[in-house]
Formats: sequence, structure tokens, C-alpha cells
Amino acid sequence: FSSLSRRKAMLPSSAPLHEALGLGGFNFDNTRRNQVLGAQGVAAPRVKKTGTTIVGVVYKDGVVLGADTRATEGETVCDKNCEKIHYIADNIWCCGAGTSADTEATTQLVSSQIELHRLATGKGPRTI
Repeated sequence: FSSLSRRKAMLPSSAPLHEALGLGGFNFDNTRRNQVLGAQGVAAPRVKKTGTTIVGVVYKDGVVLGADTRATEGETVCDKNCEKIHYIADNIWCCGAGTSADTEATTQLVSSQIELHRLATGKGPRTI
């Protein structure tokens, strides 16, 4: 067992997973602080665009993955429809950011090795 699966086994079923694991979750604690600082004349930090947006949400029955589709080279958008969520196996997907060719090559390699393993053993990859 990994430490995460051991912690999951000890959770009360009624507690939300992110709370029970102490992982936090989205909250608005800083909203009031930011309003007070703004009223005192403190400027909020400027938003900085840093590139790829990838998000994963775990819920009771699964996971939802999302990603933007733009590929850039510096300030130039070179591809408006770049796939950033890559298939590895029926129950495994990979989100990639950075050099898209490297991500594509790596996920294809991993996917083919998992498929060869499935064909040789008759078993699919396990996930927890």
C-alpha cells in the first residue's frame, strides 16, 4: 500500500476526501484580506500569463481532466488546437505542458509499453 491508499482506508466515509486528507480545497480566506488591503491603497499583484492551464478534479466516482488547447512559442500562438490530454490506457490519461513533441512521444511510448504488458499478461494497468 502507498501512504495515500493507507490514509484512504482510514477515512470516515462521510468526510470529503480533500478535507479528510488535509489537502485543502478551494476557499475564499484571502478575499476579505484583499479587500482590506485594497481599501488601504495596496495594489493587488498584476496577473501574469504563464502558459498552459491544466486542471484535474477528483470526485466520488472518478476524475475530470481539463486543459487549454493553445501551443505557444514565446509570445506567438503557433497552434490553436494542441492536444494536451494524452491517452495512455483505458484508465490512465496524462496531461502535458511544455514541449508538446516531448510529451506526445513520451505518452506514446508509455502507452505502447502498457499495451504490450496487457497483451503479455492479460491484465490491464492498475490504478488507485
